[in-house]
Amino acid sequence: HLVNGEIANDLAISDEDKLFIEKQQRVVLRNCGLINPEKIEEGNSEHDIIINGYQICQPNVISRSRKTPNLEELDQKTFVENIENNLVINLISKEVATGTYYIGNYALKSGQAVKSIEVGVDNNKAESDIVFINTLAQIGGYAVKQAYKENKLEDSIKVKVDMTGALPINQYTSTRAENFAKKFTDEIHILNVEIPRKSVKVEIEFEFVKILQEGISTTFALETLDDKVFDEYNSKYDEKVEAYNIKLNKDYFKGSERRILHIAIGEGTTEYPLTTGKKFDPNFIHGSNNGVGHGIDDSLDEFKEEIGVSTYSRQKFSEIIRDTSHKYHLSAKDILDFHLEKQSAEILKNAKREIERANNEVDMILVYGGGSILMRNTLEDKLENICNRAKMNLLYLDEAYAVTIECEGLYAFTNSKIFEVLKKKSTVKA
Repeated sequence: HLVNGEIANDLAISDEDKLFIEKQQRVVLRNCGLINPEKIEEGNSEHDIIINGYQICQPNVISRSRKTPNLEELDQKTFVENIENNLVINLISKEVATGTYYIGNYALKSGQAVKSIEVGVDNNKAESDIVFINTLAQIGGYAVKQAYKENKLEDSIKVKVDMTGALPINQYTSTRAENFAKKFTDEIHILNVEIPRKSVKVEIEFEFVKILQEGISTTFALETLDDKVFDEYNSKYDEKVEAYNIKLNKDYFKGSERRILHIAIGEGTTEYPLTTGKKFDPNFIHGSNNGVGHGIDDSLDEFKEEIGVSTYSRQKFSEIIRDTSHKYHLSAKDILDFHLEKQSAEILKNAKREIERANNEVDMILVYGGGSILMRNTLEDKLENICNRAKMNLLYLDEAYAVTIECEGLYAFTNSKIFEVLKKKSTVKA
């Protein structure tokens, strides 16, 4: 390992450490909004978390209840096997109010009022109770599920966690990242995960948490992705078209210093970091308050007027966009597309400004994030024109990868030697 350019033998991972590390719960938190038109779950918007390679995508919503629901008559096996959709916890923490919380899909189907992250300038994810509670809940639920699978479900489970998370670039500071990490590491968190005929106490201890900038994490996924990720791009290959004049595979990103302008479009924010290899340029960490959620908010009043109702939730509107057979789908999609044009135009303007600031010294524009899917029709061709003029490649990720690449990048980082070095350094400092 290298630290400040010098070999640090004291940070090498011993065989004993390797055995210990293998036993840890590996967690990666992705707390920015994602929307997938085939699977839209609103809040702001989706909470994506990978635990030991298992990915969970849930609406980023909670509902606080005065009492635990009656689960006695439900089948325990079925309930636990699908626990990420059946999460009810009783949480004790100094960071948030103690009480009973319904999580994600269970909160939405409970009929109770739900709390979600607001879209817009007041959306501070580092201080969000929702992100914090949902993360603890999903880790606790996963621990219960694994213990049940292994026939080791006791009344109490203890979990040790290493985790990487990310914050929007326009919200990120080293102090804010450190404080966000400390919310998890400063205490052992205790929650009861409620399942039929049993309440399981889970104690979660975060040994090390690293918070990165959203967008930066993607670079760790690029050289590990399956080459089929690049099939759509390669199908457009034409040596006479600057945007598509090379054949892509993951080797393109390995051991190279590719300069990539990221356009990571989420629910309420879009990030435009410029990376060289796995390093980001601190002069290019622009973010804007643009995303699909703004388009949905702008669409709701017009949609309610068109179908003759006085109230309609963002969650229900999103379900209609997803459900192509719904009687209101075409109307809702038409209204949303109109309002997304404004968001796309602002994202394009921001991207052009960043390219100009970099004097066109960019090898590739990489577009991803849940919001990129619904904006593709209004954004991709315009970006292609920019790339052709400036002699850059354009990789606009397909739906299947656009919504997961950042999460996969965070998970790759969590399992990297860099993460282990940082963890060792934090232990030495302590």
